[in-house]
Amino acid sequence: MKQSRPPRRFPAPGVRIQLTLWYTTTYALLLLLAGVLLSLHLRDSLAASLDAALQLRSQQLASYISVQHNQIVLDDVVSDLPGFGPDNDGDGSQQDSTRADVNFDALVRLLDLQGHVLHATPAFGKLPVPQASITQPLLGTPWQGTITSANGQPVRLYSRTLSDDGHVFALLQVGESLDLMQQTLAQVTTELLVAALAVLLLGALGSYWLAGRAFAPIRRLIEVARTIKKGDLHQRVPVPQTADEVQALALTFNEMLTSLEATFNRQRRFVSDASHELRTPVAVIRSKTDLALQQPGDEREYLAVLREINCESERLGRLIGDLLVLARGDEGKTRFEFGPVALHQVAEAVAANAEALALERGVHVQVEIEQPVTVQGDEARLIQVIMNLLDNAIRYTNAGGSVTVRVARTQAEAHLTVRDTGIGIAPEHLPHIFERFYRVDAARSFNASGNNGLGLAIADWIVRAHHGSLSVQSQLGQGSTFLVSLPLQTA
Repeated sequence: MKQSRPPRRFPAPGVRIQLTLWYTTTYALLLLLAGVLLSLHLRDSLAASLDAALQLRSQQLASYISVQHNQIVLDDVVSDLPGFGPDNDGDGSQQDSTRADVNFDALVRLLDLQGHVLHATPAFGKLPVPQASITQPLLGTPWQGTITSANGQPVRLYSRTLSDDGHVFALLQVGESLDLMQQTLAQVTTELLVAALAVLLLGALGSYWLAGRAFAPIRRLIEVARTIKKGDLHQRVPVPQTADEVQALALTFNEMLTSLEATFNRQRRFVSDASHELRTPVAVIRSKTDLALQQPGDEREYLAVLREINCESERLGRLIGDLLVLARGDEGKTRFEFGPVALHQVAEAVAANAEALALERGVHVQVEIEQPVTVQGDEARLIQVIMNLLDNAIRYTNAGGSVTVRVARTQAEAHLTVRDTGIGIAPEHLPHIFERFYRVDAARSFNASGNNGLGLAIADWIVRAHHGSLSVQSQLGQGSTFLVSLPLQTA
């Protein structure tokens, strides 16, 4: 069975085209709204002007019509109108009404109070006049409305009464074709449409040009980003001088590049150091086994080799374990079991366990508890922090020195201080002391002390995970002081 092909999807237009389309659509809607409002206003204005003109014309004609001895008298101005002459019989039959045109000829009609036509222009005969245009003025209110002639032409009609000394004696009706007004509206609409199309075209071109100018800095950012994509993290994108969104984007991008460069450098250094640290115990184990295989010995020699291999394996296991802890921490996969932790009791217990190592190295360990302190944290991880700091202090303190563990508190924080009288750390090394695999000198090498250079890095990571901080102060030959600050447990 032949499978039908999925419908072809066209690629979405670029941001520049999208902005141009949005701007053009907005212009079109605004022009349409303005055109509709202008057309409505123009139509109402022309209609009001036409109504005012009809009223003025009726007043002018009324001034030339009077009544004398119960007879309606027309002045020459009115008599000259077609159908208003002295020979007119009242219905305009003397004029050829078939040639009359409501669009060009005069539209005037005079009626008596009974509604009989006294005089009317020939063009008026083509108008179907509603009865309300006669009855309403006789009731005292002028009538005004739009009617349609026999050939479909709209006509505006005004009807009013004529009076003399307060006595109504006749009814006058005047009209005007709306053809000219409609032609004017149509012409204005056409002109507005042409102007709107021209404005839309110019607006679209201008929007496209302005969008290109606005995206020029972003194009430069893209070019630099493509260069950086090749692996050159030292480059930075140019920052425009204008304080706008593009400048904020460039600054943010540069900050991201700086962070990425630092992260990649740390990762590269971490991989290199880890490879070196893993290679050392493996090389020792390999050399011991090769030597034992090449030079067969007695049972005691084999046991000595096995003990050395076991020692190196333990160090290798600790290193791998520490690497796994840091790797899981970087991935955010390490789970912490937070709860109330009596920090002073934990410090006393860890110090008691470190007594054996301290006695072996001739170092005195003492604990100072100012007052009980309780924090919210993972007890096992906090024990690991104190153990790492104590182990570090004991290993780098000469025989006869001392290590002091002090627990105190402020109003908002708990402080745990580990102070030693050891060899100290030079100032240039202090900013890097918590970096992974960082060692100050050969005296702190893997083989000399059994330290793999990850203890302080793990301690710093655990403290930061508890929303605390770990800092160090040290002077060469006078010892070091590590300060752990943790938030107190809230009620």
